[in-house]
Order: sequence, then C-alpha cells, then structure tokens
Amino acid sequence: MNFQSSKEDALFAESVRAAIGDWHAPLEPELGSWQDDRDDDLAARIAAAGWSDLWATEELLGAVVAGAIELGRVAAPVSLLDEVTLGAPLCVEGRARHARGVQSLAVPLRGGGLGLGPPASEARAEPTLDGTGSVRIDVAAIGQLEPVAAASCWRAWNAATLGYLAGVAARALELAVDHARAREQFGAPLAALPAVQSRLADAVLAVDGMTLLAWAAATNTGGLQAPELRFAGGSCCEVTAAAHQVYGAAGFALETGLHVYHRRAQSTRAWASAVCTAAR
Repeated sequence: MNFQSSKEDALFAESVRAAIGDWHAPLEPELGSWQDDRDDDLAARIAAAGWSDLWATEELLGAVVAGAIELGRVAAPVSLLDEVTLGAPLCVEGRARHARGVQSLAVPLRGGGLGLGPPASEARAEPTLDGTGSVRIDVAAIGQLEPVAAASCWRAWNAATLGYLAGVAARALELAVDHARAREQFGAPLAALPAVQSRLADAVLAVDGMTLLAWAAATNTGGLQAPELRFAGGSCCEVTAAAHQVYGAAGFALETGLHVYHRRAQSTRAWASAVCTAAR
C-alpha cells in the first residue's frame, strides 16, 4: 500500500534522511551494562533540519510523522522524540530514559496530564537490553511539577511514537524481504516458499496498519491514544519477530543489524504501555 503524504511532508522526510546521513545505531550491545545511544551530533543535525520547530501547531503534525518514520528506520535514539514533544526526558514509574544529568523530567500524570519537574535525587543507571540509557529516579524526590499543555504535548508524542514504531517495523521488514530474495533453499529463493510469503504478507499488513495509525494521529485532537499505541507496539514486535523467523539463525548475527530493531521494538512498546497506564 502506498501512503500519499503531502509534498511538504515528503520534502521534510527527505531533509531528515539527509540529516541522518550514514548514522546507524550501535551494532555491538553491551548486554548487562548501562547503555545510552544518545547522540548529540545527530540531534543537532536533526534540529537543523527543522525537527525542533514542528510542535507549535497541530497543522505540522504530518511532518512529525514523516520525520519520525525516518528516525524509526534507523532506530535513532528515542530522546529525539521525548525531549522535543514533551520538553524533557520521559520518566515513568520511577524510571527515565536518556535522563542522566538532566535538569528536568517529563512525568505523566493521572487523568492524562503532564508535568515537568527537576530530579532532586541522584539517578541510578540501570542495565538494559536496549540503548535507552534507563535510570532509576526516586519519584518522591522529584521537585514540584509544573503542569504543561498536556493535550498538545501528548498529541505530538503520539504522532511521533506511532511514526517511529512504523519506521522500525518497515525497516525490519525490508531486511527480511532482502534476505528472503537473496537466500536460496531447496534450489529456490526463500521468497518463493509459500510459508515465507505468508509470513511476510502478514508483516506487510501490520506495517501498513501502523503507518495508517501514525498518519491518522497527525489529525487527532485528543490526548494519549492508548489503544493505538498498544496496537502499534505489539504489531511492531510481531513484525520484528517475523523478520527473525525469515532470517533464521543468521538473524542473530550482529552484522545483520536486525537485532537492533527487535530490541528497540520491545523497548518502545514497554515504555508506551507504561505511559498509557501511568496517565490513566
């Protein structure tokens, strides 16, 4: 399925791709240790492309989706989503991502609110399977929260997160399709096997569904969209799992890069679900 975005959104996507350049997520995970894939140079290049100027009005949320899809396709640091849409690193249930040494945190509030406040205690780095720089924060020690325009912030965060998940899934699917076309089994490409075709077709349908949800979020006027976020998170994980099935054992080789998308899908789904629960 082809999604017809506006000419302006397509041009912005091109600008984001150019800003990303040859950047890629680290392929060598340090499992069991604290990892943070935050990249200030990449953030500066994305900001120069206009990424930091999209949140003033909802008319620009189409560009948000277009840019977030490109960021998801390279599994870029999710700090690029949180800090621009929410105003600070995201903190949920005492954990914050990309938040070491920061001056403020974005905390979901009951009923769909959002508050910004300073961490009044030292953050403790926690080992994770993904490079989101997760730290433990003493919630009781967070300074007084300043309410912000929650509806507009969450609307932008929804659009960015849904687009990001769609980009992660789309790139994992592309890797699987390329492998299925190149790898031969029983004298024919894997892509010729009905079982592989069926698995890839299901993945295409899931990616299309996520992409539609992302573009629909660009016109949404509400706050958090819990059902959409949970669907997209689960679907993204299913697509990356299907890609691993198509790859077989080769998919776990670090040089393929597929593991980066699988880990980022799992991590993003967990954070999105936690946000929806905390703000309920």
